[in-house]
Amino acid sequence: MEEQEEKKGTAVGKREPTPGEKFTSLVVREFGSTISDSLEMTPYQRHLAQHLFIKIDATLKDLEAKRSSERQPIVWNNINLNKLAIDAVHRIDLGLDALIANHIHPIPYWNSKEGKYDLDLRIGYAGKDLYRRRMAVNEPQDIIYELVYSADGFIPIKRTLKNSVESYEFEVTKPFDRGDIVGGFGYIVYADSHKNQLVIVTEKDFQKSQAMAKTQDFWTRNPVEMRYKTLVLRVTEKLQVDPRKVNESYLAVEAADDEAAEIEIEDEISENANKDVIDVDPETGEIVGDEQEEEKPIIDLDAAEERRRKELKPSRDPASLKTVAAMTKACFEDFGLQPKQVLAELGVSTQTEITKSPAECYALIATVRVRPKKAAEEKPEF
Repeated sequence: MEEQEEKKGTAVGKREPTPGEKFTSLVVREFGSTISDSLEMTPYQRHLAQHLFIKIDATLKDLEAKRSSERQPIVWNNINLNKLAIDAVHRIDLGLDALIANHIHPIPYWNSKEGKYDLDLRIGYAGKDLYRRRMAVNEPQDIIYELVYSADGFIPIKRTLKNSVESYEFEVTKPFDRGDIVGGFGYIVYADSHKNQLVIVTEKDFQKSQAMAKTQDFWTRNPVEMRYKTLVLRVTEKLQVDPRKVNESYLAVEAADDEAAEIEIEDEISENANKDVIDVDPETGEIVGDEQEEEKPIIDLDAAEERRRKELKPSRDPASLKTVAAMTKACFEDFGLQPKQVLAELGVSTQTEITKSPAECYALIATVRVRPKKAAEEKPEF
């Protein structure tokens, strides 16, 4: 009888921790090693950790319910918890609340090398607005964001010798028929009005952001929301960062954003070519593309390199390349160029510096990378 009780007690003692307990334990441990080994998480930070778990758990259950049979189960046991804990700590440290709309969007990427999903805790535009304000040298009292339509009246008032405060005039003349979006603006308001700043974003700026998107689905389905998101990001980039406030968490999330577009492309064409990406609409949380798109074949890198070594003449029409992502993928398939090499060929360091259209970029690279067969066979004369 005693042996049975002892075995029962041992069995109870070996209870597996729940996903929530595992997550909290890893976050607390990571907080100590990443943020401070002498400070513990505050009650509010623990509260944010709980909210983040609730958000992730709900997202995983929703995606699992929509998962196609070809994909691995989207469940906690298939999540790379160590990476997740590190990313979670940075977002908690910045004060982001996952249960507030557009603070954090969990997006899973299958990593066959690790045999688990890497969970990208993508920061939404509301989260960006929050932590970038707090990191500013002068924290603004308010930031006004407005999309401008063709029927609206908008007059920017810049700072001059006679006018010491930058401002604007804005009037919605036809509230029920405003026309098409022609741009947007952000007005940063400070306690000292002389520091107020007006930031204008044009429709051409929006189109550049759309061209750089990995997929056009989000922009096509949510044109207003995506322009508003772009406006917030462009305006908050103008806030001067206070070096005294900058910490590891800020650097980590800003670096992640700088690399996000390139990572999304390299998920498809990197030398590992081993990541099965779950496309999720960051505004709605819905999976997109599975029903409409055919399954993408795995890229044969040896064959691609062989094609690069031969003097190939591109068979594709540059005009068919509508996005930077499509152009970059085409450059890999036709010329064996990785994304960073494409940027180097264009003489830029980041995609945001690209001013030409995707078709123009591809044509420019093709003129350098592709030589006429006759010229390739001729021997140089000395």
